Amino acid sequence: MTATQTQRIEALEGPISSLEILEAERGFAEPPWFPAALAQLGTGVLFLTGAPRTGRRTAALNLLRRHTGGGLNFRAVDGSTDLDLWQPKNKGTLGYLVDGLVPTQPLKPAVLGNLRDRLRTERASMVIILPDDPELLRRVERDLHLTPVRCEPPPPRAVFDARLEAEIPDAGQRAAFLERLEPGLVDELLAPELVPAEVAELVALLTGPDQEGEDIRSRLSFLAEDEAPELIDTLRDDPDGLAFLMAACVFEGLDHRVVREEADRLLEVADGQLAALLPATEGSSEVPRDNPRFVFRRSLDDLLRTVRAQCAPKEIRTASGFTYAVEPVRFTRHRKAETVLRHVWREYGRLSVVLTAWLEGVKDDSELATPAGHVMGLAAGWGGGRRALGHISTLAGSDTGTGRRIAAHALGMAADDPVLATEVKYRLTDWSRRAGWQRRTTVAHACGTRFGLARPDLALSLLRGLPRSPQSDEEERHVNRAIRAALAELFTEDTRPMVFRCVLGWADADPEWEADLAFAVLPSLLHGGEWFGEELLGEGEFSAPIVDLVRRALDRDASFGPTGGALLSWCREGTWNERRAQAVTTLFDHLARDMRHGTLRLFVEIDRHSAPDLAGRDTARRALNAWRAGASSPAPEGTPR
Repeated sequence: MTATQTQRIEALEGPISSLEILEAERGFAEPPWFPAALAQLGTGVLFLTGAPRTGRRTAALNLLRRHTGGGLNFRAVDGSTDLDLWQPKNKGTLGYLVDGLVPTQPLKPAVLGNLRDRLRTERASMVIILPDDPELLRRVERDLHLTPVRCEPPPPRAVFDARLEAEIPDAGQRAAFLERLEPGLVDELLAPELVPAEVAELVALLTGPDQEGEDIRSRLSFLAEDEAPELIDTLRDDPDGLAFLMAACVFEGLDHRVVREEADRLLEVADGQLAALLPATEGSSEVPRDNPRFVFRRSLDDLLRTVRAQCAPKEIRTASGFTYAVEPVRFTRHRKAETVLRHVWREYGRLSVVLTAWLEGVKDDSELATPAGHVMGLAAGWGGGRRALGHISTLAGSDTGTGRRIAAHALGMAADDPVLATEVKYRLTDWSRRAGWQRRTTVAHACGTRFGLARPDLALSLLRGLPRSPQSDEEERHVNRAIRAALAELFTEDTRPMVFRCVLGWADADPEWEADLAFAVLPSLLHGGEWFGEELLGEGEFSAPIVDLVRRALDRDASFGPTGGALLSWCREGTWNERRAQAVTTLFDHLARDMRHGTLRLFVEIDRHSAPDLAGRDTARRALNAWRAGASSPAPEGTPR
């Protein structure tokens, strides 16, 4: 994975992670305009603008945190929200962030006044980040009679000092650290045009393990802009090198054998378009070219040197049910892959057609689908225009699972662009209501990617509209499997209550096949059982619904095995995790009060299990003894609770 692909996903809708808020505060260099912005936030609403990567979101979170006296209960509001109709429904939320507002209707003073009144009633405030679009900013100034605060980052040196202090709090140790660096290195690298994110990268690399000045220069992402055109020029007469460069950019972090294989496939797809010279024709006096199919054409080391990449040490990775070793191809410089791809996509228009055809043809492998979709999503923003999502839309209707997964990841990446996000949401909503099973499967996959993780409310709304027919329909099974996978991905720390409410709604739904979907996804949620355990032990809002849903899942033949397996994993974990053992005991105590068919089967399996010291076994055994003594009896299958 590239650094871009593994970065934390920022919430664009729903709760903002406390980790992101605290990370934004850590090493924050307060800019000169901050006090004025804080004063304006005191009116309830602050409009903030600025160029990308100038720290707008970081500043917004710090403004909210400072304004609320150190609060952490903030929520993101989607940029396409109609603020005239929006209501602050979440009690206890102190601050709201609209990251990238693109108003579809003109904002009027009455709208802003009503918004401030609603926020004041809830004792909350809101920061609205506007895109750096001159026409939009002029409309806001004209219609609202206010000037948005412009986010101008502090000088790079101030950002550097603040970030370094966060990494090395002791002043004496900081001074000693700077003394050990190459003389003049920091002054050389802290160019005036550096944005806060680039300065943070510099500090992270300088304070990382075993860093030397020479290595630092070769790794910094912000030095890649000048290198990309130079690299393309160097490889102009080298189709093998160009193909390997493109493959390394797209699949950086994957095994070198995968990268080499994809480079060879790109050469085939390009069909000579990567060669600067045409091959000699038969019977001509031209000098014949080297045979491109010669198996000793280029060594791996030669190709790596050519594109300025390296083969990292062997890593052990895990797949479903097994582990395997890879030697990932990585560029030395951070973010070089994205920089090179953006350069060639914008500067060489016809190459984008070749790369798109190549990416659409990757084999059915989720390891390849994610980076391919990542690049196609970025490319939608690089290309722009009314047809920016055209190639992704076509792929979304693919009959192949890989094509649909690539489209889903691409839509998730494209939606990070506030302008494209509107079209992405429109298309996904339209497909969820009217499209065939292929595009509805793509919608479900997209809800489980960064698109859904950043907008959990919208993702769950889309997922609710996707099921169509019983699971006996093979085509609809693709949709339902994708829905289950998306719900499992969305079941994160901040969104578990939302996801569980969705599952509860399906469990009680009519027709029955929607309930089947709920009971099919429950086991995968139970495997991440910490939240369920805390709800059971704390007798929280979902304690009784959890018990009821588990009991009903055990009573169904189709879901008994997976649900019982998940609960058995709880029992095993309870042998060394006291908190999990208490949760198992609590759940089994509740289940034993109504010994129905599925509960009886589960308790018998646990009683007979070969593992010693299994948590919950004593509770299950007592319930079985009581039932055998006639104190209770299992209800017939399907009996209401």
